[in-house]
Amino acid sequence: MQNARGQMARSMFKMDRFRSFSRDLQPVTAFAARSVKDSLLEVIAREFRPLRFAAEYLARAANKTPRAAKNWLSGVNAPDAEALIELMASCSSIADEVERLVAERRAAREQEKCPGLKSKSEGSDLADMQAPHLPFV
Repeated sequence: MQNARGQMARSMFKMDRFRSFSRDLQPVTAFAARSVKDSLLEVIAREFRPLRFAAEYLARAANKTPRAAKNWLSGVNAPDAEALIELMASCSSIADEVERLVAERRAAREQEKCPGLKSKSEGSDLADMQAPHLPFV
């Protein structure tokens, strides 16, 4: 009996340690990802939830299963890239929302330079970075 209690105490300690570690990782990336996910799920729910068979219509529009669509409508999961592209093709308001999110990200990153490119002041040129042309055999 003592052994079972000890194992349970050790597993609870590990879970608490993981929770505290995961809380430390969340601030920047989780907030950004959560806001994108939430806004995307909000527009999907706004378009499809008023319909009588919302999950079935949503699944048909995304070429996915009704169970996946129920998860999207309830906010449990977000659509994957393939389903999102299908939804964007079938519903212009979803496409507009995704384009708005992309425009926000571009505007936020406008001041940043790509870290992989060297500046012109250092004497690097884009042509120097390209692979040499090799003849085809």
